[in-house]
Amino acid sequence: MSWSLAEDEPSRASRRRDRRQQRLLRQGEQEELNLVSMIDVFAVLVFFLLVSASVGALKLKVFGMDLPAPGAVAAVAPAPPIVRLLPDALQVEAAPAPPRRLPRTGKGHDLAALSALLVQAKQAAPGQQQVTLLVDAEVSYDEVVQVMETLRRTPAAAVRIGLPAELFPQIAIGDAERHT
Repeated sequence: MSWSLAEDEPSRASRRRDRRQQRLLRQGEQEELNLVSMIDVFAVLVFFLLVSASVGALKLKVFGMDLPAPGAVAAVAPAPPIVRLLPDALQVEAAPAPPRRLPRTGKGHDLAALSALLVQAKQAAPGQQQVTLLVDAEVSYDEVVQVMETLRRTPAAAVRIGLPAELFPQIAIGDAERHT
């Protein structure tokens, strides 16, 4: 018969445990759980949990983050208008109006129609300061400057009804994607 240490260990440990329990029963003592040391450990843990929670709340205040109240619905601001300046047209995506394509006429792009669409977008979202201008590579620099001036400047009639002098002062410029 082969003897293995791994097979003998569980039986040896269980026999030792059985003998200890029988000895304690004969002496009339039972094993007790020491609760005092466990309470000490939990007191220290609670202290560190409270400190870390207060530091976390303080960090939110330092960063100026005000979390919304539970159940509050956040107001969603409309996306900034997007104007694509293409060689043959202007494509305008401004919040209240559906996307529009303003074809190029014989004398250039229809900047008056673009301005009217932007005034509608500004009236729908008065706090909006940004607009995105995507320019095709084939468009001349002069046309880019004219469109940027239209994006920035508010028409006189719109200023009289209460819009600010600068319609969209923050203009982000990018490349218009090519459609083949």
